[in-house]
Amino acid sequence: MKKTLLFAAVILALAACSKESPIKEESVIDVSKLVFNIDVQNGNATKGVKTAWENGDKVYVFFEDNMKQYVKMTYDGTSWTYADKNGLTDFSDLILTASGKKLSALYMPDFVCLSDPFYWGASWNFGTISGYYQKAEGIEYTVTSTSDVNTLNATIKLTAPENISQIFIPEGEYAECGSGEEYVLTATHFTPFEINEVFPGGAISQINTDNGHPLSAYAGTLGGEKGLYFWGILEGEGTYDFDFQLVKRNSSKKYAISSYSKSVTGKTVPGSFAAKLTGLTDNGNFVSLGYEGGPLWATGNLDKTNSKIVDPFEAGEYFKYGKTAPYINSDPDYTGTDNLLPTSDDVAYSVNSTRRIPTMNQFTALINSTNTTTEWDTENEGLSVKSKVNGISLFFAAAGRYHNGAKNSNGVRGYYWSSTYDDTSYRSLYFYEGYCDTNSTTLTKYGQSIRPVKN
Repeated sequence: MKKTLLFAAVILALAACSKESPIKEESVIDVSKLVFNIDVQNGNATKGVKTAWENGDKVYVFFEDNMKQYVKMTYDGTSWTYADKNGLTDFSDLILTASGKKLSALYMPDFVCLSDPFYWGASWNFGTISGYYQKAEGIEYTVTSTSDVNTLNATIKLTAPENISQIFIPEGEYAECGSGEEYVLTATHFTPFEINEVFPGGAISQINTDNGHPLSAYAGTLGGEKGLYFWGILEGEGTYDFDFQLVKRNSSKKYAISSYSKSVTGKTVPGSFAAKLTGLTDNGNFVSLGYEGGPLWATGNLDKTNSKIVDPFEAGEYFKYGKTAPYINSDPDYTGTDNLLPTSDDVAYSVNSTRRIPTMNQFTALINSTNTTTEWDTENEGLSVKSKVNGISLFFAAAGRYHNGAKNSNGVRGYYWSSTYDDTSYRSLYFYEGYCDTNSTTLTKYGQSIRPVKN
């Protein structure tokens, strides 16, 4: 689809009374008289890419060997306006020769809600921003002149990365994000990617990340229906089983808050396309880390009193081993020695019969270096666990524990009961800064955290 963008309608009037002439190639353009006549075209005419300009769309134009400045073009629903990197029309930093040079252009959805996503290093960098884009590189431009106006002329054909695919999820399929939250999609057979740099020569680089790791999103429509588009590179043609998990997470800390999921079988095809995904299962505050045999893990600790999973950074309530009520020091200690805690004594099960206290094997798999990376989160005082399989992260607060009626080690150590009694001891997940392992005790009187699972 072709769209013609004419900046500064005054050009037509000026052209009628002034003879237009090309500027010599070696001349430096007087940018105080600069206007633009740029024809921008979409090179991918499928639903998987941008096919029509919408209000607020932006196209960024970079100039070869002149990286102090760029042009930001913004569509207002009818026509395009242009500005410099500071949102002004002062292009004094832009040094352009008349001809013989080239430009590059980049389109990105406004999914990050930033007016200016680039910063200058040895090249234009995108920071932590990743996203769907279309680009054009090595486009020659010319400049024609009248006595009053210098007009930069160019035709830009934007194309999306090869084999980019987008998954569209209608907004009715998920709960709306609140302040400081975002959605990502883990999708088997999809590789996320990000735009990395615009180099001084004008080339735009892309880096692919790990297959199956979170795909980012931007808001859009499909057939008039509002929702989220997630994008990635789809692996070679064939028929596959796809596992999708829509994860809401804290946008600054990247820890999971809740999820939806669905498994489908489908055939991949080459080229760009968009597929609509509906019928998601609401997992509540539980997510998969993607490793084989792993359960759905709660995103926070148990609050039995309010029958809920708390925010990842909250401590939740404390429980003695085998007790289905929150910690009370005077309660008799549990003395059972079943290898696996009976459901009648499992506090997670008592809140919801689909949930259990994790077994020691499940905790062991959770912190296995084949499945995850674990590190101490100093800012939030707890353990960060990130999946190597799908990139989703969980946070375990160092909530300490109760002993003889007093809480100790809060913010320093974490103690999480398992449901396993192993020979002579009751087992826990135990961690502090620089250490994470399993722990054994013959005592059940401690009040410790519970992190439920769904199998």
